[in-house]
Amino acid sequence: MSTQNMIHGIQAGRLTLELTDNGHRLDELLAFASRLNPRRGYLFVSRVLGKHIPVRPTKMDAIHAELAESIRLLGDTAYVVGMAETAVGLGAGIARHLGDLHTHSVFHHTTRFLVPDPWIRIREAHSHADTMHMARLSSEAALAIEGTRDLVLVDDEISTGLTLAQLASTLLAQPELAHVKRLHIVSLVSWLTDAARSRLLAALPRHVDVDFVQLMAGTFDFSPDPTYQASLPGDVDTDFCDVLLTSSESPDTPRPLEREGLYGKILTATPLAPSREIELHRRLDPSRPHVVYGMGEFLDAPFRLALDLEKQGMDVLFQSSTRSPIALGDAVTSRLEHPAPGNNGKTHFLYNAPLRHTPLAFDGIGRPALSQALEAAHRRLAGQADGVMA
Repeated sequence: MSTQNMIHGIQAGRLTLELTDNGHRLDELLAFASRLNPRRGYLFVSRVLGKHIPVRPTKMDAIHAELAESIRLLGDTAYVVGMAETAVGLGAGIARHLGDLHTHSVFHHTTRFLVPDPWIRIREAHSHADTMHMARLSSEAALAIEGTRDLVLVDDEISTGLTLAQLASTLLAQPELAHVKRLHIVSLVSWLTDAARSRLLAALPRHVDVDFVQLMAGTFDFSPDPTYQASLPGDVDTDFCDVLLTSSESPDTPRPLEREGLYGKILTATPLAPSREIELHRRLDPSRPHVVYGMGEFLDAPFRLALDLEKQGMDVLFQSSTRSPIALGDAVTSRLEHPAPGNNGKTHFLYNAPLRHTPLAFDGIGRPALSQALEAAHRRLAGQADGVMA
């Protein structure tokens, strides 16, 4: 296996990469940017995740399928957990393909939405919003994982693995997962050094086998530029969101977000259609290019819509807004802002908007003003760009 070495300079400093597995896929999978976060200056920007760079839905779906096909389950079911917020869509896509390949899977994700009686709580040390938890599985989802022997944890990239070790250890201590014998740690890219991998394995329960699945692997070193001074914006969203608890809607009418893995979602070989809340795509002009925007943790239903539209022959891209503050420059050429959900006066962001595409945004929590604000921000920036080019 050949090793490739390369250096990438970003505003925050210099990344020195040593690629040991599938290094030829670097340009397919990654770009680089600088965080507005004093805890960690660099950011690996995925080209296939549908988060910070718009992506063709069929490309994303192919990545989900490739990873799912590489996972060697012990049994015929899997419990799949995606890490909020970046890997929620990735985890859902992998779970869907595992459901196609096996009897079924259950998809669940960590969250920064407040939920009644949360199940577990973990810390992510490098994040600007460093605490997340998981809602308790619905009774149907809990029944569907009864006896499962495979726990699949999904993140976009792994640097130390300590957050995943914390999550895995906590989950494996739950009685619902008493039969799990294999832990699958799945990512687009793994940056685990030998020492980091050893620390990760040492932090996990001894009774499970551990299997690592990724598209590319290597190690890196970051040398910060002392002149780069990063600080979090004053309106950055670091808090839990209480909108699901304070909504006046009937608890018997769950929001779209709640049906997409917040409480667990059972996935089988039956294809999932986009949810009824987003079927307005039937009124779209198929001759125009569109970009479908998910928002925050609400990714999979909008992604399925975008995938459906592309398969019908439309020119469609997909991506999602995020709470993460990133510096303009490097792989980030533009930034849109819109209000965070809830009444906290905070801001969420969307980067690298494809301004020639008509925006179609979905908030997932029954607050259409949020998606309308994102679409309006897209149109304003597109108008400014047209004015500059005129």
